[in-house]
Amino acid sequence: MGLADTIRVFLDRHRVLTLATVDDGGAWATPLFYASDDTLAFYFLSDPGTRHCRAMAENPRVSAGIHGDPGTWTEITGVQVDGWASVVEESEDRAHAFRCYAAKFPFALALIPPDGPYRFYRLRPRWLRLIDNSVALGYKQELCLEAERV
Repeated sequence: MGLADTIRVFLDRHRVLTLATVDDGGAWATPLFYASDDTLAFYFLSDPGTRHCRAMAENPRVSAGIHGDPGTWTEITGVQVDGWASVVEESEDRAHAFRCYAAKFPFALALIPPDGPYRFYRLRPRWLRLIDNSVALGYKQELCLEAERV
């Protein structure tokens, strides 16, 4: 299995990413449910009025981390992401985001009011770093995707 496939398996087994943005108030980190697709793009739902969404509108460059809750150093595994995030605008892209999200969180979509402010956002990674301390302390592998800026 190649690195991209290893990362896909890891992402499929986890549900929450911590999104890091920057605005005039400084750095900000937000935990969000996410779904990902075969291209390793991430999709999440959020209210455009939140601090992280306002920050992304001004500066789409973001980073994110996905990890479990290990009990020891040797159990630390995770994925770090660097890329660009923006609201999903095109109807075809929104339909794709909806399908990805609904497949992972079928219960969540019923909880979100259809007339509410929530929008889908997409994070397009420039690179991803797999961390796996079960291989060796500090073990890392990077995957460069050269994603286009949104």
